[in-house]
Formats: sequence, structure tokens, C-alpha cells
Amino acid sequence: MITFSPILFEILKGRALERADIKSITPGDCRELSAMIFAATKLTVSETTLKRVYGFAFSKFKPSLFTIEVMAKYCGYVGWDDFCINQQGLAVKATNTDIDWKALSQNAAKITNFTLQALKNRSGIPYNQTIERKFINDHFDEFLAGDYTGTVIMAPSGYGKTLALCHWVDEKTAVNDNKDIILFFSSSALMNVFLSGRDLNDWLLALLGYSSDDDVAALFDVNKRGDGKFYFIIDGLDEHMFKIEQFHLLLNQLTNIFSFYQSHSWFKLILTMRSSNWVNNQHELDPDNEKWFTGFVTDSNLVTNVPLFTLNEVRNLCININPAIQNFMAIDIAKDFNHPLYFQFYYKQHKDDFTFGIADHICIHDLISTFILNKVYLGHYATEKIILLRTLVAEIDFTKDSYDVDKLKVIELLKQYNHAYTELLNIGFLREINISTDLMFKTVIQFGNSNFLEYTIAKNLLFENESTFNLQLVHTINDKFNNNEHKLPIIKWCVMNAVKNGQQESFALLAYTRLNPKEKSELVIFIGELLLKMSSSPIYSESIVNYFKADCTDDLFYYFFGLEYINLEYKNTLLTLLKFELANSKKALVYTALATISIFQLDLAGMDDNLKKLRSFSPEDFQNFDINPLHCLDAIYQYFKYGIIKKEFFAELTRFYFNPPKHKTAIHTFKGNDLIYLLAGYSLSITQKPIKVLRFINATQKTCKTCLDSSFTYRFFLKAMASTAYFFLYSETEMLRMYESLATACKLRENLATPFMYAFLYAVKIKTAIMLNDIASINGYLTQFYQTCDESGNKLSKLFIHFVLINCEQIRITDTQLYRQVSYNHTKLLRECGLSPEILVRPLEEEPTVLKLNISTPY
Repeated sequence: MITFSPILFEILKGRALERADIKSITPGDCRELSAMIFAATKLTVSETTLKRVYGFAFSKFKPSLFTIEVMAKYCGYVGWDDFCINQQGLAVKATNTDIDWKALSQNAAKITNFTLQALKNRSGIPYNQTIERKFINDHFDEFLAGDYTGTVIMAPSGYGKTLALCHWVDEKTAVNDNKDIILFFSSSALMNVFLSGRDLNDWLLALLGYSSDDDVAALFDVNKRGDGKFYFIIDGLDEHMFKIEQFHLLLNQLTNIFSFYQSHSWFKLILTMRSSNWVNNQHELDPDNEKWFTGFVTDSNLVTNVPLFTLNEVRNLCININPAIQNFMAIDIAKDFNHPLYFQFYYKQHKDDFTFGIADHICIHDLISTFILNKVYLGHYATEKIILLRTLVAEIDFTKDSYDVDKLKVIELLKQYNHAYTELLNIGFLREINISTDLMFKTVIQFGNSNFLEYTIAKNLLFENESTFNLQLVHTINDKFNNNEHKLPIIKWCVMNAVKNGQQESFALLAYTRLNPKEKSELVIFIGELLLKMSSSPIYSESIVNYFKADCTDDLFYYFFGLEYINLEYKNTLLTLLKFELANSKKALVYTALATISIFQLDLAGMDDNLKKLRSFSPEDFQNFDINPLHCLDAIYQYFKYGIIKKEFFAELTRFYFNPPKHKTAIHTFKGNDLIYLLAGYSLSITQKPIKVLRFINATQKTCKTCLDSSFTYRFFLKAMASTAYFFLYSETEMLRMYESLATACKLRENLATPFMYAFLYAVKIKTAIMLNDIASINGYLTQFYQTCDESGNKLSKLFIHFVLINCEQIRITDTQLYRQVSYNHTKLLRECGLSPEILVRPLEEEPTVLKLNISTPY
């Protein structure tokens, strides 16, 4: 028996496809090829075996003697020995003169096309529906423009580096015309190097058609090569694919190839690998060598030069998959799908009817849960994986906000559950990073991404708390993750677990979670979508329906209310509350909040619809409110619809601020009233009497001082309201005092306020710039203002700012371009919302008296 030769076996595989008349094999063709082999030889090579042979299923072992014997017989030979002798005879007839650059390119193209086809067939989304990535074109443009020999594409598992590379190779080969040699391998193919026992360089040359006695004159012959380049590309060069000694041998041979060819500008080595593999082994590849190009690192923490999808790439990918898609998903939801792996999960669940019409904030959690179920809980060594993950979480010190686990501390556990650990590394759930220095050795274990980390922590906390979401667990999360970026995602996972286990009653405990406004806003929307989704699911419908049959507890109900939550999705969350059997006073508050959203969105039809619902309630249903919201909303509606100022309502507000009610401990009463206070205060701007606004603010401070002192967001909106009043009173000192207080608060809580709150902050910045005659800064503030308004659907604030800017004489004189642009935006907004051009055009009357406010300032 002649020794197995990977080179000859590659030729045999091609011959088998030629006889079967298969030009480009797919996984589905393996069944047909198995049938044809049986028909010709009466011997069986299974479909599964053929999938391993042709690279559709990974195999660490060379094919069996039986498989290669049968394939040789199918190709018309007596057996493997006969095939090998025949090929050696052909090789003797060949001469070096037959091997020129063009022949080398053609030989390489056969291997490259096979690799491309195999990788395309493994794509989670059909390859013809995937998209080219701009980043990789930019990367290679820079690489080829410089004096570089090698480059690496590095990213964690699931970032789409392989498909991005395939698109680039596809495009390169399409216009090549034998000018360049492109030799493309996946790392699994390199297993043949070790199975054959050959040197990588010799094996590489043999694949191109050289025998062991040939030289490489064709490669170095400038007359034959011209300006062509040799691209040696290896995809997925990751240590988990090999035994340790094999991988380091491979790296050593690659280093030798790199060193040998680095003085030749026509040779280009291209590698793709996981970030952890690059961090662990870059020292062996000599990354400081100026001939290495590592590209543009987009995330220094993950050490990756592969960015996630941009919104345009997500959009283009959606259209590629389903050109009939009309409505794209909301921007904040699209951001959840910028990870190629999660997009792929979503596609697999919805490939028969692909649309993002049903995508929401819950989707990404469902996708991650499904992935973990299939890859961790239902895979091999599931029990061992769970034990291992729980132990790793137990080793994390949450108080230090560090989530690395020292490998030395768990080395015995890893030895015990080595197979489980290896599989978690293979699927990218965990990664191992060597961060040793010249002073110490240290290798750490990290979770593949934040989602996997947060899911595992949440599951571990629940396991330690007997899978119950209760006050004890809430306190534990508060203590361990205070002011921590992982806190909210962990709570979301706990909430999802509570719903799936019928623990909906525990939602009232969310009132005890210590969250900043931005986090709470996200959680409110998340819970609303979760309850809505579960209520329509046949799996959970009965328990959810029973849950909604009762009145919503006060703690949970009032948790959902706040002006800061207003955005494009808050409406759906409020509608979910109406599924409960609410008391009429609570229903009235929900419709008040819905009407408030309509006001800020300048949706007259929505205002009218919610007003009709509010008018259906009896006067007794409004007794818990210090100000009747129906009167407040009706006054605003009448103004925007007909330009009418309802004097009787504003007289009612005058009586309120001269004789305000007092609340001492009625926290829920206050929570119901604060939204209405703010609504009423902003409605006073219709009268264009800033003194009335300031008196009203003073009155609201007397109603519930304890609540005021504890509510950052309520104080925020009162100060924003007051700063506007001072602006119209031309009180520079008081306005600057309010502005500085707001700016300090937001700086202390940077990135913790909601987009709706930031819209108010930028509005105050614009007015302050006008007050200080700093016209040059307005354009930048206005851009940020528009962005935050668009994120929250806040058109009313746009209307007010347009009014301020259009009536600013300094802007009209010094920045005519800005003035024209704002005037255009204002006209467009009025037209889109069906509002009269007469809105807010009357001149303001100066009021001589200035009230000084003393709104509590601690944040």
C-alpha cells in the first residue's frame, strides 16, 4: 500500500467530482455522489463521510483506507495504489518548463475555489444574500499600498471575518486573469500538513504542482511573474483547532515562510484568527516587525480590527435577504443586531419569512437564550459546562469590576472538565488570554462577550437564590453591581426568568432596584415589551392572562411613569399597562401619559383620541390629582389645534400656585402628580408669561418637598423649565445659575440621562449661548439637540427652539445661513404636523419682576 498523500488525495477528490459532473459541490450533492459511487462500485461511502472529505464537516483524522480505495475505483482505477502510480507517471513527464506563473495561478485557483465553496456553504446566511464589508476593502487597500508582507484580520468568534474575507477573495479572483496567484486555505485543510508529516513550505509548493526535486524559479522569475502578487491566505488560524504542539509547529513554519519572503514585495501572507489567539501568540509572529500590518483596531478591549455592522450594513443585509422589506426596524433595535452572530441567529429563526417587523428589545435576549440552549445546555458535556461556568463566576470579584478569572486558580477544574472547557472555547463562549509580562506569568479566562457574561452571572445568582426573583435577590444585585454597566442587563435576564417561571408578581420589587434614569427608562420599555410578547405566546398566555386580570400593584404601576421615559417606544409600554384591570384613576393617568407623548410628538390626532378617552371618566376619577389632567391637556390641544388660549384653565393654575396642596408621605400620589405638574408648567408657556411659570414652579416645590429632594429627574425638568422662564425675562444671572446646575448634574451623571432629558439640556445650552451672544457655538449645540429630539420623538422642543432662534436678532444678522436653515426646518415641521404658522409668533411682553427660585440642588 502506497503511503497516504494529501496532495494526491486532493487530486482524487477533484477527479471524483469530474466523473460525477459536479462543478461546484454543495452539502446536498454529497448524498447524490454517495448514490453514484454505490451504483458504479457496489460499495458504500456514506453521505456523512463525503461531507467530511469535502470539508463540510470537520474531521481531525485522515480518510480511511476503505474510503480512498472506493473513491479511486469510482474514478476508474484498480484502487488507491493504481491511482498513485498513474499520477507519479504523469509527474515524471512534466518538466520545470511546464510550470510558469500562469500555470501556478491556475493550480492555486482550483484550491482557492474549493476553499471558497466550502466556506460559503458553511455560512449561516446563504452566501449570495450576504454583503461585502467596507472595512476589509479599506484594510487591504492600506495593506497593499504599504511595504508590508503580512497582515492579520483578528476578531472574536462570530464577527464575520471569514465571510468578509470570502467576499474580498471573490472580488479579487473575478478580475485576476492569472495575473496574481491566490492560494486560499481554511485552517482545517492545514491538518493535512501534520498528517503527511511534511514541511508547510514544501507542502505549499507541492500543491502548486512542484515535485520535491523542483525549484521555485517560476516564482522568482520576474519575466514570468511581471507585476503579479502571490497571496497566501489562511482563514481561521486558531489554536483550538490543533493540538498544542502541532499549532506551535505551524506557527514556527509560518514565521519561517514570512521571514523567507519578506524581502519580496510580491509575496503577501494573510491570516484570520480570533483576537484571543492573536494576543496569546503574536510574540511568535514578531508583530513589531515593520512588515506586519495589523490594521485599524476598533476595540482595544477585545483587540479586534473587525468592526460590527454599521446601520447601513444591517439595512443592506436585510434588503439582500428580503427585497420586499418596506419598513426598517427602529435605530436602537437595529443596534442590537449589529453583531453578525446575532443577526445570523435571527435569520435562522425567521428565514422562511424574514422581516424585522416583529423585532424588538426582547429579540436579542431570545436569540442568546436559544444559542446557549443549543450550544451549552443541549450539547456534549452539558453538565460539566454548567459546573465549570458556575465555578468561573464564583471566582469573579464583582467589587473590583474585573471579570477575568486567573487560569491558575481553576487549573484543576479545567483538567477535570477539559472537554467541556474546549467546547466552550470552540463556540466562542469563553476565551483564554495570556497577559504575562517579564515580571510574572498570567493567563486569564474571559467570557466571549458581555451578553454571555451577564447571562451566566444572572443564572448563577438565580441558582444561588433557588431560582426565585425576590427582594433578597434585588438587594444582592444592588450591593454587588452598584453603578455597574452590567447591572441592568443582569436584571433583564432575571426578569425574563421570572416571567418564564410564572413569577410576574415579583415585578413590583423592581421599584427597589437602584437604577439611573437612563437604565430605568430602558428597563421600563423592556418590561412592557416582555409582558406584551408573553401575553401573545401560547406557552405563557394562561399565566400572563391571569396576571393581567388583577389590578397592577402600586409599586409596579408607578414605576412606569416619568416624563424622562418619553421616546418612540414608551407608548407601547403604557398600552401594556392597560391590559391590567386597572382602577379608573390609574387608567386616567395612563391616558394622560399617552396624551403627553402625543403632545411632544405634535400628534394632534393622538391628542384628540386620548382626550376622548379621558372625557369618558367621571370627575371622581380625577380626585387624586392636584390638577385635573383633562383640563391641562384640553388647553394645550385647543391652542395647537385652533390657536385658542383657554383663560379659565390658566386661571385655575393661578389659584393652584397661590394655594398649593401639601403632601407629606403620599409617595404614590406624588408619582401620579409629578407628570401632571410638569405638563401644566410647560403648558403655561402658551401664555408667554414667564413670571407665571416661576410662580407655578415655586408652588410645586411646596407640595411634596421630600419627593422633590429624592427625585433627580423631577428637579432636572423644573430647572430646565425655570431656565427658559429666566431666558424670556432676560435675567442672565438666574438663567446661568440654572444652566450651571443642570450642566453640573449631567456631567456628574454623564451618559446616564435619557435622550429626552438631553434634548432639554441642549435646548438650555442654545438659549444660554444666545444670552451670552456666543452665536458661534449654536450650530454645534443645535446638531446635538436635533439628534436627541429624533431619538425620543420630541418635536415640541424643536418647535420651541425654532421659535427662539427665529426671533433672535443676533442670529439673523450674524449667521444668515443658520437663520435660513432654522426657518426652513420650522416651516417643514409645521407642515408635517399640520400646525398653523401662527403658532408661537406673538411678541413676548417683558415682565419687570424676577422671582428667584431655590430648587434643591444636590444630585
